[in-house]
Amino acid sequence: MTKPQLRVLILDFDGVVVESNDIKTAAFRTLFARYPEQQAAMMQFHFENVSLTRFAKFEHLLQLLGRQSDAALRANLSAEFSRLTLEQVVQAQNVAGAPQLLQSIAPRLPLYLASVTPQTDLELVLQRRDQRRWFKDCFGCPPWSKPDAIREILRREQCEADEALLIGDSAGDQRSAREAGVRFLGRDSGLAFDAPRPRTVPDLNAALDVVEEMLN
Repeated sequence: MTKPQLRVLILDFDGVVVESNDIKTAAFRTLFARYPEQQAAMMQFHFENVSLTRFAKFEHLLQLLGRQSDAALRANLSAEFSRLTLEQVVQAQNVAGAPQLLQSIAPRLPLYLASVTPQTDLELVLQRRDQRRWFKDCFGCPPWSKPDAIREILRREQCEADEALLIGDSAGDQRSAREAGVRFLGRDSGLAFDAPRPRTVPDLNAALDVVEEMLN
């Protein structure tokens, strides 16, 4: 049976548009090093839950510290993480083929971004990288969870779930696509996917070929 026509393309950001996963991991390692007794457990938690937001990881740290009500520490961790990562992500390399995919697809198909990066940081990085112009809209977390962002995109475009494709690089992205009912293509950035492993591509040059197949 022929699959429905592709009408919407949704991209994750870190590890899909820009090679920034290692930047984020290094920032977590720097922050967690302030708490030597918890550092190993927190890095393990990070690697086992790569797709969780920074805020969820900070909440886990506060629980380990017994400081769940420490709003000042929570705010400090968030601000410091942004300070450690923003400029580096602005300067980071594109995933191979990302500029070509954005330039080719944006004029032909509604193109959206859905990320676990906070909305304010996401918009700032995209503007600084001159990439915001390619996206019809961008959804960060907060305020959006990725599944809710996908559902909102489907609502705006008035399309069925199987008419949309999410390109992501992690099991979390894969689960978000499954929860929202959209198709999924993995970009192999080195992160794990759930079994059964989805179709994956090494970069966005190959992803563009897949999207072209779907469009044709």
